[in-house]
This record gives sequence, structure tokens and C-alpha cells, in this order.
Amino acid sequence: MACPRTPKKRRRNDSICLSPFFSPTKHKKAWNEASSPANEPIVTEENRSDDDPLSLFYARSFSKLYEELERLKPVLIQEQVAGDKWKVLVACTLLNKTSGKLALPVFWAMMDKWPTPWAMSQAKEEDLVSMLLRLGTQTVRAKRLVALSRDYLKDPPSNHDPRPSRPSTPVRGTSESPKKRSQRYPATPVSHLPGSGTYALDSYRIFCTVHDDPTSTEWQRVLPSDKELKRYLIWKWAVKEHREWSSTEGPGQPASLSYLQSLKSQLSQHLKSTPTESDYSPSAKDT
Repeated sequence: MACPRTPKKRRRNDSICLSPFFSPTKHKKAWNEASSPANEPIVTEENRSDDDPLSLFYARSFSKLYEELERLKPVLIQEQVAGDKWKVLVACTLLNKTSGKLALPVFWAMMDKWPTPWAMSQAKEEDLVSMLLRLGTQTVRAKRLVALSRDYLKDPPSNHDPRPSRPSTPVRGTSESPKKRSQRYPATPVSHLPGSGTYALDSYRIFCTVHDDPTSTEWQRVLPSDKELKRYLIWKWAVKEHREWSSTEGPGQPASLSYLQSLKSQLSQHLKSTPTESDYSPSAKDT
């Protein structure tokens, strides 16, 4: 009778190849790469496929996000009064280095008392100073508003007569020349008027040009430094052009799902923490 033997431990065959689909580490890495923003699919009307479940899922996700972003549109006074260039310049004079919370009630009070360039050109400086007192630099602003109104009447802006601008504007950097550069600000029809600094000219090009011509693309060439104008352009590039945008580089790659989700979160937080400029409009006061 044969004696029982102790079972030998089998040696692992190192030549066996493990499938990456059953390797937790490799599977996790593949999933992370596929779900990263760089590899995230961008669904448009051109590449959308109703037969592909994944494509349909992303299309619905994009559509829902765009609807939500439409409701989160930043509301700026410059867009509300874009049909009247004088009012845009007056608003910019008050908003320059001043929060909307302080400036907008004063703006609407001024429009009630001096609703036209002629009316404000005849205003007494002490009356303007009294109304501007809470904004600071009231004497300088009062003189500028009167000068703006008088010059607006003497030499009104014309879309067919752009004037040279005084301030400079940043130039987009390139891979060959990444350093920040500047050049003379583009000519506009309002550049000759008092108070037409970079902020006012940016506002004119973003809002008034589109009001005068809805097909205008002048707003796409603006690189503002003001945070509210930046926020508005980030929103507009994403919702209207489906592109990412930065104030230093201009338009970037197509807006991904994660980019739109991040933008939605930022706009929602801003809306909760800051009253909209429409809250200070006359219609808001009457409700």
C-alpha cells in the first residue's frame, strides 16, 4: 500500500496574462481616463445620434444644462438700457469702481430727475453732488456727467463715425509671445465723449453694438477686466456659442458637460449671494 504524500504547493506560472478588464487597478485607470473632461464627448446637432444611447444621454444632459443656464443669465444695467448710449455711459460713470448695490439706486433716481442729456446738461452741480455723495468722488462724477451730457448733445455718436479711443487694451498672448501686451483701444462711436474709459467702451461694444445690430460679433473681440463683464461674457460664450472663454485668451475649446456644470454652480452661488441689477429697476420697485 502506497504511503500518502503531502500535496505540493503549485508554483504560479508567471507567463499567464491577466485581462485588463478584470484588473481593478487598470480598470479604474481606464474609467478615469474615459470620464475626464479632456476625453468627455461634445455632443452637437452635427454629431448627435439618436441611435446611440450614450450620445442621446449626453445630448439630453447638454440640453437640460443650457435651459438651466438660460435662467441664470447675468443681468446688467448696460444691457437693460443698451438702446440709449447716453444712459449706458451715465451708468458706467456711476458703476466705475463702485458696486451695483450702491450705484444702481442712484442711477434710477437720476433718470427720474434728469431723464435726457438735455435735462442733465442743465442740472446744477450741487444737486448732482448731493445725489452722488454716497458713491464717493461726487464732485468729479458730477462735473463729468454734466460734460458728458453737453458733449453728447453737441456731437452725438454715430455708428458710421467711429472716433479714436484714448485708453489701451490687452492683446491675446500666443505660444511664441506669451507675455502680456497692449495696444490702442479700437475706435468706437462714443470714444470722444467724457468718461469713455475702458469700462465704458467695453460695455458699449458688448451691449450697444448688439442692440443696434443683432448679428454683430463685436462683443466677441472684447477682453474686459471688470469682473461683472467677464461673468457675462463667460455665460454668453457658453450658452450662445457653446465655447469656453477666458478674459486673457478669449474663446477656447467647445464647452464640455463638466465645464457647463461648473459654470452653473458658479452662477447659482453668485445669484444667491448678490441681488440682481433688475432688483433696483423702477419695475422692481413697483412690485
